[in-house]
Amino acid sequence: MSGATIHNPCVNLSEFQTTVYGTDVYLGLMHIEKMEATVKQFIPEERKINGNYRSLEDFVKRINIGIETLQILIFVGAFRFTGKQKHELLIEARFLFSKGQYNTKIISLFEEPQKDYHLPVIERNGFEDAFDEIEILGFPVSHSIFDLLKTKYRGHVMVKHLLKYHKRQVKMLAYLISRKHVPIKKKNQSGKKDDMFFGTWIDAEGQYFDTAHFPDSLRKFPFKEGGIYLLLGTVEVDYHFPTVTITKMAKMPLIADPRYSMDQDRAREMERSLREDVSMTSRKPYPQEHEIKLSRKKMGSKTIFL
Repeated sequence: MSGATIHNPCVNLSEFQTTVYGTDVYLGLMHIEKMEATVKQFIPEERKINGNYRSLEDFVKRINIGIETLQILIFVGAFRFTGKQKHELLIEARFLFSKGQYNTKIISLFEEPQKDYHLPVIERNGFEDAFDEIEILGFPVSHSIFDLLKTKYRGHVMVKHLLKYHKRQVKMLAYLISRKHVPIKKKNQSGKKDDMFFGTWIDAEGQYFDTAHFPDSLRKFPFKEGGIYLLLGTVEVDYHFPTVTITKMAKMPLIADPRYSMDQDRAREMERSLREDVSMTSRKPYPQEHEIKLSRKKMGSKTIFL
């Protein structure tokens, strides 16, 4: 949104934390979920001592890493500096580990030239990388999450328009970032206490906005984990900040994962894995206005609440 280009982690340019080079933002290795923290920290440390990694084989010689972790780095695009496709790198990785010669990591004084194998170019679906990123990082980088929707509809109102819709109903498409639980005293028909939530979302342009979800709405239209929702609600503007009070909402389906075109169940797996941040509250509900009893002291013509 500010003109920067966001890049996936790279073994030659990423640090443990996210790094900015001019207008290029390289995600930190810390964002790779299924990788040990010690490996994430050692990769940039080794690079600073002995220079950039020249190839996949050079990396394997210098970093004590298993084939599963190496495959994660390949799938997230951390070796794209080699100019090779992911399937080429995966085959090369299997070949390197099958030789069983990299159990002890030493930098040799004289390096033997690496053999170059030429494999056929395989056409990849443009969205395969996005699903790799969701699986490894928890979010897509190469595409917007909205690009993965089945529908081309993006809502008839964007966040930038909300101030003009005070007290009016709007229909929006938004990605759920987090929701905050708020306990209330009201009980439902079964005698249990109802819940209320505040939600934080972004629209297709990346702008943030908040929603309020009251019990009546939540009973009919509950949250269904993370993802993109179609929202219907009324805008309330307080102190120049809009909040949408939700009447109805429905989770929108993503396209099938192209990596598993032959397995329909696995093709829906990544969509089910999307998670939002949920903040639950264990405190008791705030007292109602009529329950607040304050002692009063009269001072002249004014009443002071103590």
